[in-house]
Amino acid sequence: MKHTSRLPSPAGRLARVGRLARVGRLARVVAAALATIGTVGCTSFAFKQSAKGSAPSDLQDRDKMVLLDGGSFEMGWKNGEPDEFPPHKVAISPFSIDRVEVTIGDYSRCVDARVCKPIEALGTPEVPETHPVVGVTWYEAKRYCEWVGKRLPTEAEWEFAARRPHYTLYPWNGPADGKKANARGAADGFEFTAPVGSFPTGKSATGVLDLAGNASEWTSDWYEATFYQKSPDRNPTGPEAPTGERVVRGGSWSDPDYVLRSVTRLGLDPNVSNSAIGFRCVSGS
Repeated sequence: MKHTSRLPSPAGRLARVGRLARVGRLARVVAAALATIGTVGCTSFAFKQSAKGSAPSDLQDRDKMVLLDGGSFEMGWKNGEPDEFPPHKVAISPFSIDRVEVTIGDYSRCVDARVCKPIEALGTPEVPETHPVVGVTWYEAKRYCEWVGKRLPTEAEWEFAARRPHYTLYPWNGPADGKKANARGAADGFEFTAPVGSFPTGKSATGVLDLAGNASEWTSDWYEATFYQKSPDRNPTGPEAPTGERVVRGGSWSDPDYVLRSVTRLGLDPNVSNSAIGFRCVSGS
């Protein structure tokens, strides 16, 4: 049967507007930690011109990353959403990826250096610095990664890290499991974000943590629903022309298990920030 493009079904995927409204609930829980970073629109803040890779050496430490040797895999899913189709072979060059998501503590150091933009203070109880930083736009995620001498992952690199070597729907090579990821609800022990690395049994086969749940993650690619129909077969980097949306991967604390699948794709305006979206960085070609 011919596979045709259509809008994601209500049962298959959350409406984008609904997701953004729901994740706003975190404002009741995470304010003070982000307030220590600063507020959006602060008139006394001015960016410093900072060379790529000028961050303190401990933030650039490659020992905190996982080296992936590269290889070929089948990206996408034949029985999923329209933008996950068709499955297609992709070859990925070697790269390294952060073992965990960038934390509030890490990001605050970039703000202190006046390189990264402060995050809006939410006026809520303090969240430990070990939680993933959320509330950052795509541009701020990119700025941070460049400051530490890295970059945002491509969409293909992200999926490769999450699915190799078994290439199933979740990083842990098994069905959805509430004990292996921070997803919607408090049954996993966390109503909102959790300290990074809190679900070691949910790590990928190569040891990358939190690729499902906790915070969704920005990638470098522009989003296009039909891109898989024309994707290059080696190191794809997404559409060449701007589409108005960047790809977000991984699902978050606000999402059901279905959205935490390693093949789920979401496109969002790169100027958007909310309490469910964070990021991690990669290095390599």
